[in-house]
Amino acid sequence: MSRPMLILTVGLSAYAALDLIGSLAVGLAWRTGLINHSKHASATQAQRLAWLRAVPTLASTFVSLVVVVPAFVMFEPYHESEDVGPVLPILAALALGQLTASLAFATLTAVRTRVVTRTWLRSGTPLEVTPPAGVPAYAIDSPAPIVALVGVFSPKLIAARAVIEACTREELTAIVAHERGHLYARDNLKRWLMACAPDALRWTPIHHEIAAAWHAAAEDAADDVATRGDDVARVSLAALIVKIARLAPEATWPAATVSPFVERDGLPRRVRRLLAPETTTERAASVWHIAAVFGAAVLATILSPGLLGSVFAFVESLVKFGR
Repeated sequence: MSRPMLILTVGLSAYAALDLIGSLAVGLAWRTGLINHSKHASATQAQRLAWLRAVPTLASTFVSLVVVVPAFVMFEPYHESEDVGPVLPILAALALGQLTASLAFATLTAVRTRVVTRTWLRSGTPLEVTPPAGVPAYAIDSPAPIVALVGVFSPKLIAARAVIEACTREELTAIVAHERGHLYARDNLKRWLMACAPDALRWTPIHHEIAAAWHAAAEDAADDVATRGDDVARVSLAALIVKIARLAPEATWPAATVSPFVERDGLPRRVRRLLAPETTTERAASVWHIAAVFGAAVLATILSPGLLGSVFAFVESLVKFGR
């Protein structure tokens, strides 16, 4: 195997191995209840759950590129080519499989979202709302009572004409405020990235559990943006959610990146939360503080030649194993 190909194989192998470790750690922490965000505000819960879901991919990518590959390049004697055992190629193939599946799913979802958006907008007319939605807004013809923020990179707000006709101006303002909460939090982008994460966790039930918990927290956070802590507004929003849900017996959404205003799953929980008295939540440490601590730990590792040498020795043993 040539030197450039060997370096690439080492990087991919490190990614696969670290991803498995990270996915296992996140899964164990989630299942054992070690991670509990329920005491924090909904926006903080959503933010932390999104970061938690990203840990296997981000950590394995960062450590592979900043620690493992540099250690191998620094300490590996120069050879035009070198025989390699089966361990690294197997791990590299696993990483390539995960990355390929992730890219394919991301592309497919983006294409489906674009197709669905175009289909909806064929009957769309510009919708003027006050205050402005912050994105292009359209009224569309749809048998389902859909109101949603659609798309990742160029999101649009769409609303079925049946919903617009059934709602007062104040109710439309509340709906738009809720969707604006999703917009400012970039929830469609987070939803898309979680759905196509290139890690082992994505193929387990834990992925769906964390994604569902994030979705619930994101909806609650958007409700909080729409109501701004006003008890009357919370009751009015709860009544509006039930009203929209009753416009059609069942609403189905295509496989696209959508943040709908109303979904059947979790609707009772969302209404109960809005009707319950708002409770004070603990202030959580910023995720940037946590990231700073992690970055400092990795930097200390990079600046430790002895540890980098140990990393190289371990990788070299895998290169030689079984050849």
